[in-house]
Amino acid sequence: MKLVSKKSDLLKCTGIVILSLLLLTATATRTQAQSSLQLGIKGGMNMMKIGGRSFDGDHYYGASGGVYGKLNFTSKWSLQPELDFNETVAQTSDDFNQIYGGASQQMVYLQYVALPVLVSYRPIPELSILVGPQYGFLFAQTTNLLQVPTERNTKAFNMNDLSIVFGGQANLGKVILGVRYSAGLNNISFRTTDTWRQYGFQFYVGYQLKDIKLKH
Repeated sequence: MKLVSKKSDLLKCTGIVILSLLLLTATATRTQAQSSLQLGIKGGMNMMKIGGRSFDGDHYYGASGGVYGKLNFTSKWSLQPELDFNETVAQTSDDFNQIYGGASQQMVYLQYVALPVLVSYRPIPELSILVGPQYGFLFAQTTNLLQVPTERNTKAFNMNDLSIVFGGQANLGKVILGVRYSAGLNNISFRTTDTWRQYGFQFYVGYQLKDIKLKH
């Protein structure tokens, strides 16, 4: 088994995401209700599993990190878009060979460029409640899980993942500490024999690099 990636697809996706963030930031700076724009970095780990009888149902640790922007509309409401790298690690079940004729008990590694766009509500300044959608573009995956004699480097996963994300975040000055739960909304299997969706937690710490006061 080996991990493969499409650099051209990754560059395209990254460019689209960065452009979206820049457009969102530019729009926000023209909004009269805006008060500040905070920019920072974050890193941590994912604890994910892939649902479906093709996988063992256990959670495995993967890496996570990225950058975030926080558009503060009021003292309580914000919009928090991010550009993240997310890794999902899973293991195929004993049934995988029976379903697909592929590799049972095989570790699987999926690497995504993810764009969560989260609405943030602060009941108190030290706590944020986050909820919103997350789009993930799969740029690298473990191949040859499926036994297809006429194909090499057979891909078992499609490129697009859409999830709903919610969680809590502690605001400690320039430092943020957070935990989130994400639930997959679409089938990430390239084949349709069994439905695969991602579920799990993300734990992270972040640091604010800039706090830009915006004109009213």
